[in-house]
Amino acid sequence: MLSRVADNLYWMARFMERAENLARLLQASNELLLDGATFGSRSFNDYWDPVLTATAMEDQFRTLYPSGTVADVGYFMTLHEGNPDSITMCLRLARENARTVRDQISDEMWTELNDLYLFITAPDTLSYFQRSPQSIYDRIINGSLLFHGITDATMARTEGWQFIQLGKHLERADKTSRFLDIRVHSAQSGHSLDSIQWASILRSASAFGTYRQEVGGEPVAEGVIDLLVFSTVFPRSIRYCVQCIDINLHAISGSSPGTYSNAAERLAGRLLATLNFGGSSEVLDRGLQEYMDDIQQVLNNIGQCIFETYVLLPQDAQSVTFVPSTEPQQLRWKELQAQQQQQQQ
Repeated sequence: MLSRVADNLYWMARFMERAENLARLLQASNELLLDGATFGSRSFNDYWDPVLTATAMEDQFRTLYPSGTVADVGYFMTLHEGNPDSITMCLRLARENARTVRDQISDEMWTELNDLYLFITAPDTLSYFQRSPQSIYDRIINGSLLFHGITDATMARTEGWQFIQLGKHLERADKTSRFLDIRVHSAQSGHSLDSIQWASILRSASAFGTYRQEVGGEPVAEGVIDLLVFSTVFPRSIRYCVQCIDINLHAISGSSPGTYSNAAERLAGRLLATLNFGGSSEVLDRGLQEYMDDIQQVLNNIGQCIFETYVLLPQDAQSVTFVPSTEPQQLRWKELQAQQQQQQQ
């Protein structure tokens, strides 16, 4: 498989998963905000700063909206085309990646992704969003779930499918860690408020029902961390996603499980081993924020190693004076590589 094709499939899946997770986060946050009695005198900053900080959008939001409101945050994270990580831009990038590899995906996949993109960019979407933002988020979440379901039902289990799964699970693990980050950055606490905040995080990951079944009782830190970080059976837990990443990487390279043939496999295997032998008590003793920051850094490094192993051309790796380390740099590098490959054909 051409490196640019693998890269397009990988980023198509990542951007789709990112759009879905942002919709999940905003949906749960809006539901929490509607319960005004829960927050009492909490200010706008007390409520939205943790969400913006956890998603790494705070600086850009403050630049565009120095005196932002609740409505501004929702629009900024959902529809604002000046925000490269808004839901609209994620779907646009997912569609563009899919468009360039139309012959590698099924017609049904393209139809669903295109429909979702046309929905979010329709002229009347803004007025619809202002009336009922929850309906917008429901459509994004359901559309993403449908897209991934169609992918599993219509794609052969080739390298292309493995790269799609790799992108999906890497993005999902990262976003689950950022859901937990929101609780870390929250300014207020208290037994009843803690329970409500943990419940909101569970709902962001569609894990509230599973928590009731597996743990029971009101949500508490230990139970939520055990489920969202260390569960081996819940598909949105970090450990489950890292296990899938490890499997996908070995399927692509053909190396035996328990060994590694490249840096991405080594990092994924080490992270999986850490999670296999970890627990909520260790996280709380060390500090949830520090633990999540470390996981996010390792996931970023895995993504960088995937780029260097499967996308960066060998001759370019020897001649370039830098290796792209951020998503904008990688996207630009991908464009240059595609141009070079087309010239060589």
